[in-house]
Amino acid sequence: MFLKPGQNHKLPGNYRPISLLSNLGKIYEKVILDSLKEHCSDLQIIPNEQYGFRPNYGCVHQLLRVTNLITHGFNNTLYNGRVFLDVHEAFDRMWHNDPIYKLIANKLPHI
Repeated sequence: MFLKPGQNHKLPGNYRPISLLSNLGKIYEKVILDSLKEHCSDLQIIPNEQYGFRPNYGCVHQLLRVTNLITHGFNNTLYNGRVFLDVHEAFDRMWHNDPIYKLIANKLPHI
C-alpha cells in the first residue's frame, strides 16, 4: 500500500493498493474483457440505459439523459418521478453466483 500524496497517513482510506497480478494475467484479463464486450454487444444484453462500463459513455451522458427526460416532462406537463439509489459497496453485498448464472444463461462463449 502506498500513501496518496498530501493525505493523512493515519487514515486507512488514504492508501493505494498494489496490484500483485502478473503482466500475463493482465493481458489475459484484457482479452477476456474484449471478448465479453463483443459478445454482449452482439446479443444486446446491456440495455441502452446502462452507461457504466461502456466505451464513450459516462456519468455526464447519464446526467444529460436524465435532465432531458425531466425537461421533456415539464414541457409537456407530464408527471415526473425519479428514484435514485446509492449503491455504495453494492458488489460486496451481491449474490456472487448471479454473474455465473447469467454467463451460462446467455451462452457466453468459452475463451
